Amino acid sequence: MIYPPEYTKRACIDLKKLDKGPAQRVIRSLRTIKENPYHYIKKLKGARPELPLYTFHIGLYYRAILSIYDSVLIIHVLEIEDRRQSNQDF
Repeated sequence: MIYPPEYTKRACIDLKKLDKGPAQRVIRSLRTIKENPYHYIKKLKGARPELPLYTFHIGLYYRAILSIYDSVLIIHVLEIEDRRQSNQDF
């Protein structure tokens, strides 16, 4: 099963803030997990059980916050941030 990534408005803004090289690496990395996303992600603690959130590490410096909808096979990309900033937010 393939889960194509969809980006929220916030995730698009986060991507635009990045330089071209890192932004392309983030997009490329998110495309690689569409085959088997649960193998690459980690569930965030404290997330609501009815809508769990996941984190996906992209290289050493970036993290994407995701939610996955199995019923419609979509990876919903909520935020893309520097890993130091994402640790403070969640």
